[in-house]
Amino acid sequence: TPAPAPLYLPIALRERCPVAKQHVDVALVIDASTSMRDDRTATGRTKLEAAVEAAAAFVDALALPLDQAAVVGFNASPWVEQPLTTRRAAAEAALARIPAGVREQTRIDLGIQSAHEELTGPRRLASNRPAMIVLTDGLANPEPASTAVQRAAEAKADEITIFTIGLGHEGELNVPELTQMATRPDYFFHAPDAEDLAAIYRAIAVELPC
Repeated sequence: TPAPAPLYLPIALRERCPVAKQHVDVALVIDASTSMRDDRTATGRTKLEAAVEAAAAFVDALALPLDQAAVVGFNASPWVEQPLTTRRAAAEAALARIPAGVREQTRIDLGIQSAHEELTGPRRLASNRPAMIVLTDGLANPEPASTAVQRAAEAKADEITIFTIGLGHEGELNVPELTQMATRPDYFFHAPDAEDLAAIYRAIAVELPC
C-alpha cells in the first residue's frame, strides 16, 4: 500500500462574470429631501454631496456607451434629471444638478415609478439589463412605505433589478420595506454614514453586470 501523499486537482474559479457580454440600462434614483441637504457626514460635508460623488464614481465604472445611465431625483415629487444616455458627461452633469431640486418630503414610491417608466420607455435598449439603484435617507412620507413596496413589485414584474440603499440610522429608515423593494435581500445596503456610499456603489457596480 503506497504511503498517503497530497493530491492536487485543478479547480476552475470564476471570480467575475463576463462583463463584456452583459450591459445595463441603470437609473440612479436619489433622495433630494431637505435632510439630504442639511445633515452632515463624518467629514462635515452634506449627505447629498457625498451621494452625488459616489453616484458619479459609479457612472465612471459603467461601460458607456454600451451601457446607459439615467438620473432621477425625488422628494415631494419625482423628476427625471437625465433620461437614459450613453454620454458619461451628461449623466455626471445631471447628478451635479440634483441639489438644486431639494424640497421637503420623501416620496420613494414616486422615485421608483419614474425610474420604472424611464427603464421601459423608448430609450431603453432591449439588449441591456434594466436596473435601478434607489437611495433614501429617511422614512417614506407622506405616503407609507408600503406604496413604494408595491411600485417596486411592479418594476420587478417588468424584470427590472432593484438595489436599495438606506442612509442613516436604522430607526430613521424603513429597513424592512427597503429590503422588500430590493430584488434580493442582499441587494439592500445600509449606509450609517454617507461616507460609506462610495464603497456601496462600487459593490453594486461589480454585482450589476452579473
